[in-house]
Amino acid sequence: MNQFKPEDLAVYPNYGVGKVVSVESRMMGNAEVFCYVVNILSDSSKVVIVPVDSAEQMGLRTLIGPDEVQNVYGCFKYKDLDLLKMNWNRRYRSLQEKMKTGKVTDVATVISDLMFLKKKKGLSYGEERLLNDAEDILATELSIIEKLPKEEIVTKIHNSFKKEPKEAKPES
Repeated sequence: MNQFKPEDLAVYPNYGVGKVVSVESRMMGNAEVFCYVVNILSDSSKVVIVPVDSAEQMGLRTLIGPDEVQNVYGCFKYKDLDLLKMNWNRRYRSLQEKMKTGKVTDVATVISDLMFLKKKKGLSYGEERLLNDAEDILATELSIIEKLPKEEIVTKIHNSFKKEPKEAKPES
């Protein structure tokens, strides 16, 4: 279990990288609960409150290590052909579920799937927004790990799709 302290960076599903600003005691119902207060970096007005005891179940995690970066870029090599058979609503919900896991490789897979769909048939408004959100979340984390400007990471992500992807995603 990860224990965060103020000033630590952490990743929260669907929001991205944030800075733990404090660990506070809060009343929830009749119980006193200790919570992490996390300021999301990409939107400084966005704050999430995560109970310490359930932080791991809620997906709050540390940033990936430098040794995991290549695995993330490797996720861009695959495409899910089944997405072409789904209607946009079912596809959108499936991709949102991946985003909710908070796993960096799932976020990368969502980007890969949406970039593939964008080339093949175009994206709905919701899918386009999901792609932008996923890119922002991933680029923020990778820019911190790789010590590069976020814009440079976005360019690296986009350049990954100029190569021909493989047919199916490997089982993890």
